[in-house]
Amino acid sequence: MPEISYNLYINDQPASQEILAAVQKIEVEDHANMADMLGLQMAIAMGDKVKGWTALDEDIFQRLSKIKIEIVIGSSKPKPLIDSYVIETSAQFSNEPGKSLLKVIAMDSTVLMNLDEKVRPWPNMADSDIATTIFQEYGMEPVVDSTQPSRQDVDTTTIQRETDIQFLKRLSDRYGYDCYVDLNSQSGKAEGHFHKPKLDAPPQGVLTVNMGSETNVNSFKSRYEMLRPITAQVTGLDIETQENQPASAESASYVSLGKESLAAKDRPRKVLLSHSGLVQTGELNTYAQAMVDESSWAIIAEGELNTVAYGGVLKAKSPILVRGAGNLFSGLYYIEKVLHIISGNGYVQRFSLKRNAIGLTKKENFAEDKSIES
Repeated sequence: MPEISYNLYINDQPASQEILAAVQKIEVEDHANMADMLGLQMAIAMGDKVKGWTALDEDIFQRLSKIKIEIVIGSSKPKPLIDSYVIETSAQFSNEPGKSLLKVIAMDSTVLMNLDEKVRPWPNMADSDIATTIFQEYGMEPVVDSTQPSRQDVDTTTIQRETDIQFLKRLSDRYGYDCYVDLNSQSGKAEGHFHKPKLDAPPQGVLTVNMGSETNVNSFKSRYEMLRPITAQVTGLDIETQENQPASAESASYVSLGKESLAAKDRPRKVLLSHSGLVQTGELNTYAQAMVDESSWAIIAEGELNTVAYGGVLKAKSPILVRGAGNLFSGLYYIEKVLHIISGNGYVQRFSLKRNAIGLTKKENFAEDKSIES
């Protein structure tokens, strides 16, 4: 049974033994569509008259103090879970010894991109170029898919009227792109992502449900939201020509994670989109397609990993294989969220998955378990 431990850094310095001894629970939420979050709970007590309450009156967790968590399984190298910045602290005081608590909430680098609302023009640039520029301004390595068109200021200039991350999220919604900040699993450095979901990446491992000694999940449940997939239509008005610009999307364009797409062939739902802020048919088609692609995530699964049996750390925003869940719910999934819980009871990983197809493609390699890392 591999030993599981963690490393805690505060403002890039290893936490003291006093802090480590006081920590009761750490929760890290790794999410594909939201900022990654950290929750840290530790015991506090009355110190001497100079220091007052330990940790709390020592002012260790100041506004936007940096907290980093790494997880270590066995002899594998430490895997970064989160680089985060303190956004909230709260204290619970009790007359009972050991029951007084300090809770710290921190957010990944997204918080730095959400501090200042701006009014900023972006002339003569495609949305992907805008994303690249903004990420670089925060010292992040951009991981960006190219977009079209590159708008010319004589025709249209993109105007930002919100914080940088709100602006990038709004732009990414037009393409059905994922937009998030993440840590490179090898270098540990911050990356800014603006691209389609990486559905064609190699699966990071295999989740095995109810298969005797090979089982590596403590629980697994799934559902098929059959009315979720849609078709979409939208119309814009070209101001110069005063002509309607119709656009539509009938089927998903994302890589299919199974044999058969979940788009309804019999009496499909149709949605009329509006308030897109777009006028040209090409951009409207892209927007309609993005809405249809998002709706195609109709199979949802949740569960809890047996970390010792799996032998690794789950990471959101990438594919994973599931076997042992029947013909309907076995196959390739996209990991939307992982909640890492570190406490005196051990290390728990709870996951949320999604899928845009049913059935097996026969290309799945369930025997090749990539969860074990050196």
